[in-house]
Amino acid sequence: TTIEVLSFASDEESLLDFTVSLRNDAKWTKWSEQVPTVVLESRQVLSTNIVIPTIDTVRHRSALHAWLAEHKPLILCGPPGSGKTMTLTATLQSLPECVLVSLNFSSATTPDLILKTFTQYCEYVKTPQGLVLRPQQVGKWLVVFCDEINLVEPDAYGTPRALAFVRQLISRKGFWALSTNSARAALEPGRFARVASQRCAPRWVSLERVALVAACNPPTDAGRKPLPRRLL
Repeated sequence: TTIEVLSFASDEESLLDFTVSLRNDAKWTKWSEQVPTVVLESRQVLSTNIVIPTIDTVRHRSALHAWLAEHKPLILCGPPGSGKTMTLTATLQSLPECVLVSLNFSSATTPDLILKTFTQYCEYVKTPQGLVLRPQQVGKWLVVFCDEINLVEPDAYGTPRALAFVRQLISRKGFWALSTNSARAALEPGRFARVASQRCAPRWVSLERVALVAACNPPTDAGRKPLPRRLL
């Protein structure tokens, strides 16, 4: 092969300590070489939003940046205080085309929480391909961060409805709108006043420029449930 093969300087090094630098002729480089030096002013010492970069934070942000740039849905799993929210927020700050909205899930969370968020930050638009839900800000991506996603309690039939709705958004790229006023206004703006009191027939709504990110604690922690396999 013409590709350089990694050779470790000691038994403590592994492949995780290295990355491929695409800006340097695709050479192997150490993550430690990419950790910047941070000089804090005295007034910044007590700030809670300052991230001190380490090898782990640089490596994690690189992976998150790649997934978010491709708009891939992802789940961050780790114990409390491991930096899931902090790492995601810091990564999104380097993606100006993304707008972050955080949702705190609980045992009683239903799909309504997600739908209300869509109504607040998105708009329904009638297109030749059907009804589309897209962010109100032109050219922006809405990143919905579902924190503590595995706290949702299953219903009487064993289905955590909020997670089933998230799975549908990921796999089908849309949902059925029953009788939202915004959806009816987009469909029939001229007749909206006359049909406001009538129940609208379900219409399929396609998502556009909406990405989903979730975080959870291990299912062994108190109150947490194993995530459904269909969602994973």
